[in-house]
Amino acid sequence: MEIKVMTNDMIGDVVKLWNENVYNKSIMAEWNEEDFKDRFIDQPCYDKEGFLVAVNDKNEIIGFGHASYNNCGKASELTPGYITCIAVKEGYQRQGIGTKILLELEAFLKRKGKTFVRNFFANPVNLKWYVPGYVKHEHAGAPAVDINSPFYFLLSSQGYTPNGQQDAFHIDLTKYEMDSKIKEKIKKNEEDGYYITIYDPKKHYGFDELFDALENNGWRESIRYNLNSENPRPIIIVEKDGEILGFTGPLHTEASGRGSLSGVGIHPKAQARGLGKTMFCTLCEKSKENGATFMTLFTGSENKARNIYLYAGLKIVQSFAIMRKELK
Repeated sequence: MEIKVMTNDMIGDVVKLWNENVYNKSIMAEWNEEDFKDRFIDQPCYDKEGFLVAVNDKNEIIGFGHASYNNCGKASELTPGYITCIAVKEGYQRQGIGTKILLELEAFLKRKGKTFVRNFFANPVNLKWYVPGYVKHEHAGAPAVDINSPFYFLLSSQGYTPNGQQDAFHIDLTKYEMDSKIKEKIKKNEEDGYYITIYDPKKHYGFDELFDALENNGWRESIRYNLNSENPRPIIIVEKDGEILGFTGPLHTEASGRGSLSGVGIHPKAQARGLGKTMFCTLCEKSKENGATFMTLFTGSENKARNIYLYAGLKIVQSFAIMRKELK
C-alpha cells in the first residue's frame, strides 16, 4: 500500500469510492465529478498536496483523505488546519489505512505552519449532507464531524477531542401551520406597537443600530450584501414606530426546496417579548408560501437561539462534534 498525491485522472475513482463507501452508508450526500471539482479543486485555497490517495499493489485506489487551510499558503500558527474527510474502501477497512492517511494529512498541515486542527464549519470545503428519514432534504455544509460516524471514531482514536457541539435542526414546511398561541402572541405585541412585517426602506430605519447593539458584523454584511444586490430578497423585521428592532431571513427558497436563513436577532431593548420566536415562525410561514418544502439550520448546543427553533416546531435531527487536536 502506498499513499500519494491525487492527480486529476483519479477523480472518477475517488468519486466512485465515496459514493459506494460513504454516501450509501451515512448521512453524507453523493458526489459527481463536476461537484467534486467545484467543491475541492476550484476552491481558492486548494492545495494538491492536501488531497491524498492510498493505492494497493495493483495501483487501485483503496482510500483517500483531504486536508485544507483557509489562509491560502501563508504560514500561520493562529489559524487551524482542517481534516475534511477520510474514506476507505470496504474490504480494506480496519487495517490502519485510514490512520495512515490521517497522519500524512497532519504532516502536510504541519508543513504549512499549522499547529492544530479544528474541524468545524470554517473549513473552506463544506460537504453536503441529507436529513435522515427524508428524501434529499439537504443542508449545504456539515458544521463539524457527524457524531458516531466512522470518521468521528477514527479521529477520536488518534487524539482528537470534542471542542464544542453543533446541532442540526429541521422542519417539514409542507405540514407547517402557525399555532394559535403564536398568533395570540403576535396580536399582543401589536397592541404594544411591535409589528412583524417586510422591510421597506421608505418606512423603516435602523439596521446598523440593530447590528451594533447585537455586536454582529456577520449579520450586518449579509443583510448589506442582500440589500445592495440587483433584486434584494425580502427581509422579515420587527419594527416599532419605523425603527427596526429585529430581523430574520432574507426570504429565499433554494432549488432543493430548502428555505434559507441568514440569522435571527432581536434588539436588546425589545427582548423578552417573544418577538424572536414569533418572527421566526413568520419566516417559516412565509417560506412555505414562497415554495419552500423544508428548512435546515444548525447552531451551537449552548446557543439560546435553539429555543426559538424548538418553539417553531423544528427538531434536532443530527449532532456534530467540533474536533480538535494539537499538532506536535
